[in-house]
Amino acid sequence: MKTLLIYNDLESCLKYLILEGDYSKFNGVIVNSTCGTGMESEFCDFAFNSENGEFNHKWSEDMSLLENKQWDKVAICTFLS
Repeated sequence: MKTLLIYNDLESCLKYLILEGDYSKFNGVIVNSTCGTGMESEFCDFAFNSENGEFNHKWSEDMSLLENKQWDKVAICTFLS
């Protein structure tokens, strides 16, 4: 099983990541919001390096990842600045 993770920081292009496994639990995560899924902290630990704030994974801005449909689950995460 693979998950397409879509990351939206509202300030730049959408970022995409295909992960091995089911990460659909992150769908609907809204970081820096009063309403969310309760998975925001776990998503931040997964996505960002706590020491330097950089991403832990190599994200892509290539929309062909959406078109190739080589994934089973989808999760959309938003980061409000």
